[in-house]
Amino acid sequence: MSWMGKIFGGGVGFMLGGPLGMVLGGMLGHHTIDKGAAGVSRLESRQAVFFTATFALLGKLSKADGRVTEAEIALVEQVMRDNLRLDDRSRQIAIRIFNEAKDSDAEFMDYAQQFYQEFSGQQEMLTMLLELLLLLAYADGELHPAEEALLLSVARLFQSESIYNNLKSKYSDQKIPLDVHYQTLGCEKGESIQSVKKKYRKLAMEYHPDRIQGQGLPPELVAAAESKFKDIQNAYDAVEAHIGARG
Repeated sequence: MSWMGKIFGGGVGFMLGGPLGMVLGGMLGHHTIDKGAAGVSRLESRQAVFFTATFALLGKLSKADGRVTEAEIALVEQVMRDNLRLDDRSRQIAIRIFNEAKDSDAEFMDYAQQFYQEFSGQQEMLTMLLELLLLLAYADGELHPAEEALLLSVARLFQSESIYNNLKSKYSDQKIPLDVHYQTLGCEKGESIQSVKKKYRKLAMEYHPDRIQGQGLPPELVAAAESKFKDIQNAYDAVEAHIGARG
């Protein structure tokens, strides 16, 4: 049984402190959730943190411009279904987290801080969350200034501003510049193909969907990991072609 089945199936106690715990507790009808109970592994706990933080942050992000419209909610549900490929149950839980957090007293950065405490030092996980938030923020085709201010605050907390700027280009309806492909691989123009290939292989290993799940990405969000892995492959293909053309 997955973390979601254990926690929402009602048979296992689970405790997640802080504002994310309050979100889950509100959904389950408890003021707090008991963390120490047997049955939930460390990995499942981290998966719960990741999933809850993603949609709690999105709930707060949706109110950045003051209100949430039915059209915005419909767009978010469409992204959950078509881009993230969440099944019906996972999508329903994600929406409940979204709504619980949206109307809570906690601040956007309260959720981000708790996520960072759990995953600090794991750049792959921090990057995955940034990418998921950007994907969902761009659901209506644009990134509003109030939304970007919040996302930049998260990027600074994660010490990932350059990564955030690279990720933005993926969703801005523009052809991804060659410079961004180089930056995705952590390379500089002028490097040899041998050096580029070495860095590509390292990234491909770090962001392989199976490894990311082992670090705490919920299986329900594996589509995001597959998309990130494909981006790395596309970056390598573009850089390899550029080096080949350069001779």
